[in-house]
Amino acid sequence: MLLVVECDTHGSFSNEVENDPSFFKKQYEKEYALKTNHVLLPITYRCNLSCRYCYALSNSHIQLPQDRSIEKLSGIIENFNGNVTLIGGEPTVRHDLVDVIRIAKEKNPEKKISVATNGQKLTDINYVMKLRANGLDFVLLSFNDIAYDGEIIYRKKVEALDNCLRMNVPVWVQRTIDNVNQLDSIYPILDKYGKVIFNVTIRAVKPFGKYYPIHPIFVSDMLRYLGKENDFHKGSLFTNVDVYHKKKKIRLVSWVFDTRRVDPVDSKYVISDDTMTTLLRGMKLDEILLFNNISLSSSMARSSENFHVVRSASDIINC
Repeated sequence: MLLVVECDTHGSFSNEVENDPSFFKKQYEKEYALKTNHVLLPITYRCNLSCRYCYALSNSHIQLPQDRSIEKLSGIIENFNGNVTLIGGEPTVRHDLVDVIRIAKEKNPEKKISVATNGQKLTDINYVMKLRANGLDFVLLSFNDIAYDGEIIYRKKVEALDNCLRMNVPVWVQRTIDNVNQLDSIYPILDKYGKVIFNVTIRAVKPFGKYYPIHPIFVSDMLRYLGKENDFHKGSLFTNVDVYHKKKKIRLVSWVFDTRRVDPVDSKYVISDDTMTTLLRGMKLDEILLFNNISLSSSMARSSENFHVVRSASDIINC
């Protein structure tokens, strides 16, 4: 199944969203409401790893923007009335991350402040303590299967989970898979760390980053592998569904635009055509929806006039 978006200015754009037309039709015809009150704010594009499917293309040959200053981040956070997740790149490579979190919490004391991280620096429990003491509410931890990450990186992520458990830091596990058999290993992790893991998102790789996946994976493939074809719940959009393991929700996602990475203030932050991956175009799409206070439903997806597809960095300025 291809979702085709047409725009009078930028032409047409298509993205493969499912390989099971019957399954897709059932999900597409349900009603959805997208409410955006949560910003994922890039604070750096630098990283201490070099993941194969990195949407930010960290540590690649591409010249990426410099880190935002702490003063600029403070202004962005102060003017956004919602929860804030600091993303990258890898936020923990910034020496002033503790200060950024503290300032973010001071600006929005009633809002949740979180960090999306690969967990490598969270092996230092004193560092975890500092983050927690300065206002960190929870961590979005990239925790993939050992076959995906490799043993050295995986073991450090286990240690990071151990430290979050010791410090009682809530964790939202984010898992990327490039093979459906990587779904299995999430269950023992949930069983062991269920006290701090409050949410799980499992996302199939898509063709962006340094490498392209050999075999595409869709939501229907994941449900079929798990034996959950008839035991799932509606997700936030027609591109994802929820399943449960011992009352813990696991969201299965396979479409890149489902990731609502919104950078609502400084849309010119991504300035090079080469950095405009499919996901970064999705960032701009969600930004348009946010600014226009649009409630997204499946019926809207059928209308071409509500969407502008960003094809190059110049569109960031003109669209």
